[in-house]
Amino acid sequence: MGNGKNKELPTSKIIGIPRGLSYYLDNFSWESFFHILGYEVEYSEDSSVETFETGNQFVGSDQCFPVKVYYGHVLSLLKKNNYIFIPQYTSMEEGTYCCPKVIALPQLIKNTIPQEINLLTVEIDLGREKFTRKNIRRLAMSLSQNPLRIFAAVNYFDKNRKRLPEEISSAEKFMGECQSNGKKGSIGVIGHPYALQDPFLNMGILNRLKEFGFDVVTSARYQRSYEQTDCPVYFSRRKPHWDFGRNILYAAESMLKDEKIQGIIFITYFGCGIDAFIEEIFNDSICGQKPYLGLTLDEHSGEAGLMTRIEAFTDMMIRKGGENRDAG
Repeated sequence: MGNGKNKELPTSKIIGIPRGLSYYLDNFSWESFFHILGYEVEYSEDSSVETFETGNQFVGSDQCFPVKVYYGHVLSLLKKNNYIFIPQYTSMEEGTYCCPKVIALPQLIKNTIPQEINLLTVEIDLGREKFTRKNIRRLAMSLSQNPLRIFAAVNYFDKNRKRLPEEISSAEKFMGECQSNGKKGSIGVIGHPYALQDPFLNMGILNRLKEFGFDVVTSARYQRSYEQTDCPVYFSRRKPHWDFGRNILYAAESMLKDEKIQGIIFITYFGCGIDAFIEEIFNDSICGQKPYLGLTLDEHSGEAGLMTRIEAFTDMMIRKGGENRDAG
């Protein structure tokens, strides 16, 4: 499904979208896209322990925690509807690639979940605009025979696929700030969009920092424009070929320059090769200028030990009054 070759339209007018991974990458609304074509969208519920336990049964041990949770979202939707939409994000800009697991996500799901699934997918490679537009048109044609709906859906994608965060209402997207009532200062939190927006995946770290009396500013505030072709070299290093990696480096460098940010926390997951490589680039630079804490999470991470590390980090920030120390 979704490759433009099927002659029959879906029998269901409801399309399920898992609330994980690629769900947080979109700068436009797939729900609006499908609504133009005459379909309703049903999202999976928020991530939970049950979501993870359900998905973990079908995932190899080498997969990262967010992928295991994503499987659970897919399986929860299959209890209600077997038409599931999973886009294949290959690249978000010219000359880069997304995480290999995000690229392979539709194939992973299709080949490892034993249940029958009508998979709707489309390859999104924003570095190849004509290629992507053709794929979007084929997806629209596989869902509707109405030329006006098809044209409107493709036109919607063209206009909205590269919107910057400031052009998106707060109702549509997470805006990257968590204000508290405290006066203890601001902490910057870096991570992939799903790490910042899913409280289960980040184990409630952002809310806990607010409870400690800190304002939280996430890397979502510091967004690179994908229209920028002359990508700068970050931390005097050669720019990586991962767009996710460039986003993290840009956010880290921006937080170092932001005088309001007193300390920086990086949330990553065990088994993420991209983050392991990227952190090595900015680790020393950050530690030499601002307090820094690197948190590597997985399904075995204990909340008590995690919060102890965070409390020690915030206490150190307060005691040192902004002096540079490494809490990692």
